[in-house]
Amino acid sequence: MLGRIIAQALRRHGERIVLTDAGGSYSAAELDAQADRLARALAASYPPGERILFFMRNCTQFVVLQLACERAGLVRVPVNRLYTGGEVARIVAAARPAALFYDSETAARVSELHGPWLCAVDGEDWPALLAAAPDIDLPEVAPEALCSLNFTSGTTGAPKGVMMSHANWAAVTTNMLVDRDMRGDDKFIHIGPLTHASGAYITPNLIRGAENILVDMRTPADLFDAIERTRATVFSCVPTVLTRIVADEGRHGRDLSSLRRVIYGAEAIPPNTLGAALEYFGPILVQNYGLTEAMMTVCFQSEADHTNAGANTIGRPYSFVEVVMRDEAGRPVPDGETGELTIRAGQVMLGYWEMPEATAAVLREGWLYSGDLAVRDPDGRIRLVGRAKDLVISGGFNIYPAEVEAWFCSVPGVSEAAVFGLPDADWGEKLIAVVAGDGVTVEALRARAKAELGYKTPKTIELRPALPRTANGKVDKNALKHDMLADAR
Repeated sequence: MLGRIIAQALRRHGERIVLTDAGGSYSAAELDAQADRLARALAASYPPGERILFFMRNCTQFVVLQLACERAGLVRVPVNRLYTGGEVARIVAAARPAALFYDSETAARVSELHGPWLCAVDGEDWPALLAAAPDIDLPEVAPEALCSLNFTSGTTGAPKGVMMSHANWAAVTTNMLVDRDMRGDDKFIHIGPLTHASGAYITPNLIRGAENILVDMRTPADLFDAIERTRATVFSCVPTVLTRIVADEGRHGRDLSSLRRVIYGAEAIPPNTLGAALEYFGPILVQNYGLTEAMMTVCFQSEADHTNAGANTIGRPYSFVEVVMRDEAGRPVPDGETGELTIRAGQVMLGYWEMPEATAAVLREGWLYSGDLAVRDPDGRIRLVGRAKDLVISGGFNIYPAEVEAWFCSVPGVSEAAVFGLPDADWGEKLIAVVAGDGVTVEALRARAKAELGYKTPKTIELRPALPRTANGKVDKNALKHDMLADAR
């Protein structure tokens, strides 16, 4: 399904440049031709439904492989290039891929996974595979056919593979093209991994005929250079990266006048980062809220809505997405009351790969239970309160860590904060805050918190130069909890 849709678009756009990385560019016609060759090569070896694992940096080969898998009815399994060999091995054991594509950067971590199914995209394997493409017909791919397995975790326990069909991904693309201002003359810079949120922008950009520019951003200077060199119009990133960008002294004097939009999402943005980004870039920020199980497109906050947005506001649902907040019994709650955010939409996953019990726990009567607690304000905007599992009950009071984190991140000098609960004999749970910043002290933070947060003031506040991060770039609260528990022993 997706294969034909994208092929139609590429043939329509012809010689327009639609894909670029450090190694060169593809016109739409060139990308279509190479995707077709690779699809036929893969189809000759693997029947529809077989899994193909992607373990590589952002590169043009990644996009070609994605398009080829869609045309051949194969299931892509994208894996974060920062994963350890052990994490990859667990996903391999769960997904049982027929082939694994890697590059020179990830080669050492797949060295133990011997077999003829390994293929290096930046070595001799890749051109040999393309050259061997036979003249065969590609299979018919139904909308309900499995398109991707996106694993949500794997550092502890069994990784969960989110099953997304071709129809699911078509719904993601439809949401973006209908509600987001995506233009054919855009130059869209990808600095986030294509295995994650950034990859969801590839297809709508290709359909519009926009250029996808893949940039390996090691420092903010790499992004600034790319914007000036290409006259890029859009880039997307997670708030963690946006924090680095607006704090970088090298941003001064850069010509970023070509930008018309900056997109962020995937986690809560610290208020100080949001304020600094609006001051630096101007009123061109767009926020996107989604989750792997309802891929990417649940709510978004437009440029205009940023002017008076409160902390943790995620905007309004996409046009073809229903969002309802529910209590613990599954009943809708009125506007202004906290409930679990539930979703009904075309991009809601088929379920978790070979995990029926886990699937049944979150998919109920056609609705996806996200695990996020939220409030719908009277104007229709949705505000996240926290995760249902993260609720801390201290001294009989319910405290939502996300609310306290937002408060810390509004204090001048604080760049980021992590708030969580730990068991306590006196309080049941005690609230802990680990804060990164410059020019702040624990004493000053505690005094201000007592005046403004009251009973929500953490019992322990710790300052660190930086907070640990997972392979996805998010703050690693599990690591912080482990550290705190070890210190208490």
